Amino acid sequence: MKPKRNLILLIAIIGISFKSFSQNATEPSTIVLTNPVAKLVVKDLVSYDGLLAESKAVREQLTALNSKVVTLEEVIANLTLQLENRNSVITQKDSQIVQYETMKEDLKKEVKRLSRIGKIYKIGSAIGAAAILLNILGK
Repeated sequence: MKPKRNLILLIAIIGISFKSFSQNATEPSTIVLTNPVAKLVVKDLVSYDGLLAESKAVREQLTALNSKVVTLEEVIANLTLQLENRNSVITQKDSQIVQYETMKEDLKKEVKRLSRIGKIYKIGSAIGAAAILLNILGK
């Protein structure tokens, strides 16, 4: 608010210091500023130019900072997605491990069952072979 008021005052002083023409008068009337007032006007103009440059630099910094914030938000979103994917993979692997353990136990039981059946066939074959031999020899 204060710079705006100073700017209005500066414009008014500059406007007064220039030669102005009246619609009714044919000769221009001149307003002359005193040396201290003219120095203050120049000082205010130079300050205003500096403030404009500083304002532009601050706007550029703010734009760059906003760009960095957007980039960091995208990186955070990407990392969050990667973390969710990794957690999903870990959950799937844990499920697979449980399934493999169950399959391993089932296969052990099946191997024992087949081993027992194999032994029964061996015993049955031996008994059958003995019966056939006795039947052949007994005739």
